[in-house]
Amino acid sequence: MEISESGYLHIKQLLKPEELETVVGLATVGRFVDGKLTAVDAAASVKSNMQMPQEGSLESQQIGNIVMRAIAQNPIVQSAIMPKMILPPIVSKYQPGMNYGLHVDSPLMGSQYTIRTDVGMTLFLSDPESYEGGELVIHSEIGEVKYKLAKGDAIIYPTTKLHKVNPVTSGERLAAVTWMQCVVRDSQKREILFKLKAANDELRSANPNAFLNLQQVYSNLIRMWAEL
Repeated sequence: MEISESGYLHIKQLLKPEELETVVGLATVGRFVDGKLTAVDAAASVKSNMQMPQEGSLESQQIGNIVMRAIAQNPIVQSAIMPKMILPPIVSKYQPGMNYGLHVDSPLMGSQYTIRTDVGMTLFLSDPESYEGGELVIHSEIGEVKYKLAKGDAIIYPTTKLHKVNPVTSGERLAAVTWMQCVVRDSQKREILFKLKAANDELRSANPNAFLNLQQVYSNLIRMWAEL
């Protein structure tokens, strides 16, 4: 796990090797449609990719189950992001000439259920050496931040930021994207809780009394800030 200078969360190997192999295999045999079918408003005019349909696709459902289970079982995601609701992931494919222009994610998403999209996640499913271009570019306070992560790595970022996927010039970029609503909406408050929990975990055996006192503060802050 790494937190970048811009505050985005880089999860290394979100999927276990066997899970990653299964997901890529399912995506290889699955059906893809025009990605514009799921875009709304201005995003539709700048989106050029292919996506696995979420309805009527057994492969898409199986991939979604694997990815959502990995998110639920990852302790870093749970403590840093505190997801309350997660949308089924969308598997996207970019071939030469395809890209996703500068856009902002919709504040509310979902078909079977609707969530407030506090953070987005991109899970990279292709070896970075197997394609050219295709970087995820996020516009942040420190300028453009580019991500082209290892196969199986994920980046989680606030949906308030403008972002894009650079054109793929050769090879094929495969990724899964999803969005989450957090128990604590404010990203700065989540960061405070995450650092507080990390510090408290170090005290568990070294200083049990201090651990309990800090655990009380951590728990009471969640009670103050949580939205259920």
